[in-house]
Amino acid sequence: MVWRTRVRLLSNAVGALLLFYLLYVLYLSLSQIFFDTPERNDTFIRSVITAVELHGNGVKVEKTGLPNVEVTPLLTQKATLKLYRDIGGWQVITGEVRAEQPLFGELTYSVEDTGAYLNSDSDMQGAFILPSSIMSEQTTPPDQQRKEEGIVQLGRMDDGNVADMSFSTMTLMQPEQLLKLLEGYDLAVTGMPVYAGELKEFEVGSNIAGGKDYYVPHLTLRPLYAFEEDNRLSMWGLYFTAEDVGKMSEHTANMISDLKWLTESIQYNGVGIDKQRLAYLEKHGVQVYGATVTGPVRELEKLKE
Repeated sequence: MVWRTRVRLLSNAVGALLLFYLLYVLYLSLSQIFFDTPERNDTFIRSVITAVELHGNGVKVEKTGLPNVEVTPLLTQKATLKLYRDIGGWQVITGEVRAEQPLFGELTYSVEDTGAYLNSDSDMQGAFILPSSIMSEQTTPPDQQRKEEGIVQLGRMDDGNVADMSFSTMTLMQPEQLLKLLEGYDLAVTGMPVYAGELKEFEVGSNIAGGKDYYVPHLTLRPLYAFEEDNRLSMWGLYFTAEDVGKMSEHTANMISDLKWLTESIQYNGVGIDKQRLAYLEKHGVQVYGATVTGPVRELEKLKE
């Protein structure tokens, strides 16, 4: 009788575990059918690309192939995508972004640097100086010159090498105006920091760059992107060139459209700040205060002029 009782209890336990397993498999199957869809995945990937590249510095998210989006049992979308920079004619992988978004939660992501460059900002903040002249609306740039370590480093590199470099201007400029200044150089522009009211219209995290100048988180004007109605990426550019001077309005309009889509469609850390940035840009237009450029080291050296 004792053994029969033990066998019955064991059979009941095994049956309960089997039933639980079958219900779990059914739950996963239904969640994959209703949640893991191309439309949801394309929207998720678009939000990652837009958020990372708009807030980065010339960094790009991989776009070739079909990204692998995982859906966890808790209905959270997760993906790991490579990050790269366009250096000359090469695409150099500099890290990866790990992103996730719960069904009813906000998008979060982290950037892991692979160490391709020593002491690099890899992308996110600190590459550009926001001069105090912008916030005080000075009509003439201050008589000020900084020691440029980047130029010194370039001088130690042999001919035939390529690099990328970020520089800041002392005043706000129209994007096409900055491109015209660079027309005489054999360089390509991968992105430009956009001034959207930081420290003047609203407060953001900042670090002092020296004197009354600051490093602030910024939006980046990138080459034109195009998404279909289902949020599938259909076209993207790598560089701004001299040909873009006459059609810069398309690039700036696309940036504002992307920012509007992101702030209206996705919840993420900093969405409130980006809504204020969007309002500023819609009122004042897109102005930049620097650029990330890439090309032969001797051409980059010429920028000290």
